[in-house]
Amino acid sequence: MTFLPQPSHRLIFFAALIAVFFVAFPSISVAKLAQLTQWSIEQFDDQIILLSSLAVVLCVVLCLSPIGKKTLGDGQPEFSFTTWLIMLFTTGMGSGLIFWGVAEPIFHFNHLPSIDYQGDQKDLALALTYFHWGIHAWSLYALAGLMMAWLAYVQKRPMRVSASFIGHQKAGWLAIIDLIAVLAILFGIAGVLANTMALVEQGIRSVSGYQGDLTVFRIGLTVLLGVLFTASSALGLQKGIKQLSRFNVLLMLVLFAVVLVYVDTLAVIQRLLSSLVTYINILPKVSFGALGENKSWSQSWTVIYLVWWIAWTPFVGPFIARISRGRSIRQFLCCTVLIPTLASILWFSGFAGAIFDSLYLQEVITAVSDDYTKGLFVFFSHLPASNLLAIVALVLLLTFVISSADSAIYAAGMLTNDQRLTSKISWSVIVVTLAIALVTINDVDLNKQIAIAGALPFTFVLIAQACFTLLTRGSSSAQAAEPEG
Repeated sequence: MTFLPQPSHRLIFFAALIAVFFVAFPSISVAKLAQLTQWSIEQFDDQIILLSSLAVVLCVVLCLSPIGKKTLGDGQPEFSFTTWLIMLFTTGMGSGLIFWGVAEPIFHFNHLPSIDYQGDQKDLALALTYFHWGIHAWSLYALAGLMMAWLAYVQKRPMRVSASFIGHQKAGWLAIIDLIAVLAILFGIAGVLANTMALVEQGIRSVSGYQGDLTVFRIGLTVLLGVLFTASSALGLQKGIKQLSRFNVLLMLVLFAVVLVYVDTLAVIQRLLSSLVTYINILPKVSFGALGENKSWSQSWTVIYLVWWIAWTPFVGPFIARISRGRSIRQFLCCTVLIPTLASILWFSGFAGAIFDSLYLQEVITAVSDDYTKGLFVFFSHLPASNLLAIVALVLLLTFVISSADSAIYAAGMLTNDQRLTSKISWSVIVVTLAIALVTINDVDLNKQIAIAGALPFTFVLIAQACFTLLTRGSSSAQAAEPEG
């Protein structure tokens, strides 16, 4: 069966219309879309949490089953094991760790939901953060990537979301499926870009003391980042994305090591271990629905995060599938879920964990309560070479965003079967245009709402994709089992 070619210019045209509307009417379009997003979250909060928990269960089952031995494609892996892990991590959520590394655990500690837990409240705040950034998030990524890799390397189909539905849908509908996936990518990256500009602005104010309006600066930097991630994506996997990913991880390790030198390292290790135990203990309490007495907290944090990860699966999934040829399913799932989860836990415990056991905890709490973006720089202000640390963190934030965005543009090209430079430029312009509409408003919570807008319809596509992929595998297995005669 042939797969009908998909005219990418039509998808670009529809996406461009949406971006133009957002820039022409930023306040109305952003507000209305945020209202729709909030309504959807309130209606489907329990189902979204259950979906992510089901993803965790499926990953465990697949790893333990004989299917785990199956290799994704022929030949040796294209990338070394270390490079592969680096690219997995930096694509998935590296920039978010810089933004939320201090802010989220501190916020949770100051606004803890009611959970049946009698231990240390600081450990609980970290454990809730691990829940949002841990195995649930990476299981969604892993399954999305596995489906794409299975279809591409085993079923020999195009690496597109719509490839799951070949033979089950009329060809005309396939373009709509890929359009939904691409829109999820565009909104997700635009929201991340806007949040990045908010943190960069706060960093500039912290280092320089400048308190004037920086709207023009935010817009200009957004455009500059667009140029940079377009160039990185145009260079391809080997020259652009791989090298940038290595730089990101190296700089991240340097920043983390410097912070550990200046804080109570023993206290951080103790906090890491105790909060990890708490994370394991609370998983059954938080994995099967919104918290009854704290539904608004669950909707504002847990559900938004899980939908945000779903928003990124259309590009993280194809991207990690593209770099994982030659890996076994068991290795693919274990490494994609566990290694980035452990890295995220280390990061949060190293930053927020150090603050929890410091004399300036209340000062950081006050800063985060005033503005999410202030906590990181207040923390740095209590360490030697605070301005240098702030600058390194901002550079790392920007390079992480470039790494995520160039992977997204690369994935958009795969989903539309069009890797031409002109198409990559078009997708980049659309992302930057959407981000400009958000940075002019400059509201972090609003950015989160818009970032997940594209994921809401894609959630249904993701579920259907999983069902049809299983159906495809089942029919293929049955055919393979038939005796020839």
